[in-house]
Amino acid sequence: MRINPTMARLALTGSLWLALSVGAMPAAALEYRIALDAPDSIKPLLIKYLDIYRWRDNPALDDAQLRRLYRLTPDSIKTLLATEGYYSPTVTPNIQQQDGIWQLQFKVEPGEPVRVARTMLSAQGAISEDAQQYQAWLKAQYAAWPLKNGDIFRQDTWEMAKRDVLTSLIIAKYPQAHMLASAAVINPDTHSTVINVVLDSGLAYHFGPTTINGLQRYPASIVERLNPITPGDPYSQAKLLEFQSRLQSRPYFKSVNIATVADATDPTMLPVKVSVVELQRQKLGIGVGISTDSGPRGQLEYQNLNSLDSNLRFNGAFKIDTHLRSLSGQIERPRDELGYIDSISATTKRTDIEGEITSQSATAIKRTRTKDRIETSLIAQYLVEHQSISGAVGDNLQALTLNYIWTYRNVDNLLSPSRGYLFRTEIGGASQALLSDQDFIRSRSQAIYFYPITQHDSLTLRGELGIVFASDTHGIPSDMLFRTGGDTTVRGYAYQSLGVAQGDAIVGGRYLATGSVEYTHWLAPKWGAALFYDRGNATDTLQNFHTVAGYGVGARWRSPLGPLSLDVAYGEAISAYRIHFSLGSAF
Repeated sequence: MRINPTMARLALTGSLWLALSVGAMPAAALEYRIALDAPDSIKPLLIKYLDIYRWRDNPALDDAQLRRLYRLTPDSIKTLLATEGYYSPTVTPNIQQQDGIWQLQFKVEPGEPVRVARTMLSAQGAISEDAQQYQAWLKAQYAAWPLKNGDIFRQDTWEMAKRDVLTSLIIAKYPQAHMLASAAVINPDTHSTVINVVLDSGLAYHFGPTTINGLQRYPASIVERLNPITPGDPYSQAKLLEFQSRLQSRPYFKSVNIATVADATDPTMLPVKVSVVELQRQKLGIGVGISTDSGPRGQLEYQNLNSLDSNLRFNGAFKIDTHLRSLSGQIERPRDELGYIDSISATTKRTDIEGEITSQSATAIKRTRTKDRIETSLIAQYLVEHQSISGAVGDNLQALTLNYIWTYRNVDNLLSPSRGYLFRTEIGGASQALLSDQDFIRSRSQAIYFYPITQHDSLTLRGELGIVFASDTHGIPSDMLFRTGGDTTVRGYAYQSLGVAQGDAIVGGRYLATGSVEYTHWLAPKWGAALFYDRGNATDTLQNFHTVAGYGVGARWRSPLGPLSLDVAYGEAISAYRIHFSLGSAF
């Protein structure tokens, strides 16, 4: 029989291809099943951290390695349960093979958890030399200690408690404080533990003089007025952080570094060294943007951080969008020794919103102070305004108003908050006896609450109330009245389209109420999907006041500039859908 060489080569090639293909196929993972018989309170912990679960579907695992994991698992279970306060668990393992599949069983009885019976805290060093101060510190630490008598002794809580009690000394006047001893003696018979923590505060330190490096364009007084530290004050990390925060919040510096340095002449004195990198004295900026409220917008801004070499900051801006044209200028003094910032400004603007056209000129004097989480502002403003209302009679008016604004911010991140709340309230008014066409008092309050339900789910609640006490709206500037609707108020409606119908226009009223509930599921750390329900309106009479609803879905992105939202909302009162785009959520 003759063999065709070509066919032989094809057969050989085919066999080689089959062999290579089979060899290239990934090895199948060893198949095994785990039955974990444990209380629901501890089962998630074991499933998350046990290697026997983590190695499933790993093709590198063979029979010998599986048996080794099986032998090690009871000890791993006991180690994990100890972190949750269970120091005498019973683990019953079992392994068998059925139909070629390994069956692993672990029965876990955690037993009684260990609970705290007694806690003893003490410190030596300079802190113990002042009996009154020492007792006050001890009382505060016992009150804050998270492992109370009767609590389950958990490892994470124990580590956090030791860290916090040591930090309480370090951030005060004892920066060299350290732990001398820490022990939690467990009695397995009584399932209890006695805690003993001993600290050494070290020496008591105080601040020395402050030196400033890096100033070339601006005078030292800009830094000195923001300094909360007086030489001789007890060392306080909180004061250093406050000093740094004050400097970074001002527009003069690109970077700020504050450190304490040792002093050779006095071992307990810590001089303060401030190093700054200045920003350019003058800056010209151009900005563009777009939103569904204002449409395309542009801005031209000029800034001089040391105008006329007199420590005064000048800022001028021209803004334009589909509703607004404005030109403004402001001169601001540096923050004074008490923390106040004073400014004077002038603005002229023209707005065209929902058939109401206003031309307004205003001058204002403002005093602002920020301390910790609280910001306060007192503003005196005089303005003249001309109103043109489509289909109705316009008006010329003037008002001299005095307004007070109080803002409280308690959030984890001011730029992109995920936990906490913000509250703002303002009150002001005008009198006919003082360059005003109408007597009125105006009050407005806003609140936002951020609540993380789980790691991937969050809830945002928002509300706003406003009222103007006056006989009617005649003679009251449009900025002092209320309209709503748009990207950040009641979605599903055009910007400022909810208000009082007058002629063919929508104008402001004396009463405002809005509320919003928003649920967000975060699909990734920076991306999420949201459901929301908004409700609100503005009116001029309470008798006919009724709110309207808007609801829908949206996408969320935690951008470097703040939370970005893209929403599709249905305005129930107008039976129409509307797209909303906005950046930012806090005030």
